[in-house]
Amino acid sequence: MKNTDYPSIEEFISAIGRDSDSSELQLIFSKIGIKIKNLDDYRLDVKGQRLWSDDSAGLQLEFKDIGILREIPYHDIDEGPWVLTDVIFWGWREKTNSCYTGALPYGLDFSMSRASVREKISRELGQPEILGFSDNIDMWVLGTMKIAIDYAGKKGIRCISLGMPVEE
Repeated sequence: MKNTDYPSIEEFISAIGRDSDSSELQLIFSKIGIKIKNLDDYRLDVKGQRLWSDDSAGLQLEFKDIGILREIPYHDIDEGPWVLTDVIFWGWREKTNSCYTGALPYGLDFSMSRASVREKISRELGQPEILGFSDNIDMWVLGTMKIAIDYAGKKGIRCISLGMPVEE
């Protein structure tokens, strides 16, 4: 996938929460050159979840079977359609010597410090919720969308994810 082939941030956002039959998600699939058959079982072998990842492009998409998210009569989990729940943009990855090079939300870049990210995003979304084992993740929720930033210490941002808020 070439940098020019990346969907825009707006296209990613409009596809989050949509299922694999929707025009929004079909546009994403078309731009990155995948089909439903390219979705892999989730790494932890969790029923009803799928994932697509291109390590060299620094992009990962996570999906859930629609039956996990909504009550659907006569629906077997793992038959789809698949709902896009998260888009993850990876910063520098030593294993692949690569990172995501497309546009990032809020004009962020992977070299930004936590303080500069908070300053930029908090003006619009307020203070973040702090998460992670070592409090290394900032998350903001705006309606039906969340943005989470995972920091890698002095290296800057490890990854940025856009997705559906996690229901408790």
